[in-house]
Amino acid sequence: MVRVVESLSVGLLVAVGLWLVLARGGRRVVEVLGRPGPGARAASLAPGAGAAVRAARVDPGAGLRRSRGGAAGRPAGGDVRVVVLQVVALLKAGSPPGAAWSRAAGVGADLSGVPDAETLARVLGARHAEAVVAATRLALDVGAPLGRVLEQVAGTLVAEAEAQAERDTALAGPRTTGRLLMWLPVAGGFLGWVLGADPVGTATDGGIGTVAVGAGLVLLVVGRLWSDRLVAAARGAERSGVDVQVVLELVAAALRSGAGVPRALQAVGAAVRGVDGPVLDRAAHALVLGSAWERAWAQAPVALGPMVRALRGAWMDGAAPGEALRAAGAEVRHERSAATRTAAARLGVRLVLPLGVCYLPAFVLVGLVPVLLALGIDLLRG
Repeated sequence: MVRVVESLSVGLLVAVGLWLVLARGGRRVVEVLGRPGPGARAASLAPGAGAAVRAARVDPGAGLRRSRGGAAGRPAGGDVRVVVLQVVALLKAGSPPGAAWSRAAGVGADLSGVPDAETLARVLGARHAEAVVAATRLALDVGAPLGRVLEQVAGTLVAEAEAQAERDTALAGPRTTGRLLMWLPVAGGFLGWVLGADPVGTATDGGIGTVAVGAGLVLLVVGRLWSDRLVAAARGAERSGVDVQVVLELVAAALRSGAGVPRALQAVGAAVRGVDGPVLDRAAHALVLGSAWERAWAQAPVALGPMVRALRGAWMDGAAPGEALRAAGAEVRHERSAATRTAAARLGVRLVLPLGVCYLPAFVLVGLVPVLLALGIDLLRG
């Protein structure tokens, strides 16, 4: 009876170890959303977009099904540019916003023309849908051309997705190395079996082999959890709400429509809502009441720093903020790219710790000790 219990315990530990090796961990790598080349936007609104719009008119649900299904497993967010440009084409053809969203993507809209956020999230993904809804709210609030605002936000979302893909690609190498290291114990046991030993029998005999395998599998579990924590720390926490690059684009659109800085901040805050909305609204009211620029942004999160620096010249000296906002967007992209490269390099170094402390000892305990014991027993019997 004791042997049966020991065998079942070892079998359970082996099953846990195999699950840790074979389980898919981490998030899927976000695919790049189609990099636009020179003149791609104009071309998208010509024959390609026209064909898509005609298809949407024939079958209003075609955009929704295409976005849900995608192409060969592409994530739903991958169609953001296609769907938005279909809506832009319909708007330029004279359709009201609500009808444009319904025909292009099968998404309903309220009386003002703002698409339903929940339905749009199933088409574009939650973060992209939030950005598109915010852009629509802003354009309708300040009187900016809705098609132009949507087109510019779609380009910003493409750049954001490319940065996300770059980050996941940079982290994929160290993550894959950690996963391959988990195969070392299995490879050691298979090698022993090829040499004629009986590592399974030795690991289930209730003696030293069983203790070694149990300790090795525990180390595998610890190494896997440790590696996952390191990868999660390298990836960083995802900030909720509309991305700061989209906020920069919306502020620029509001200023182009003729709004002053406080009015633009108030309109963008009402459009994006979430975490940044109240911050922008408080800053706008503080500026209207005569507060100093630095004091108005005293409680602003660090993520909004590039926008605050870009708008300072427009508020203090009356300078045109367009170039400064574009430079702020480039600054955000550069900082994220540099942070990604640094995080990937640090992850590659830090993964050496679970390798030396967990994976290599587990390889010895699970892959070598049972083999050596089995070969030793066979030699003694011989």
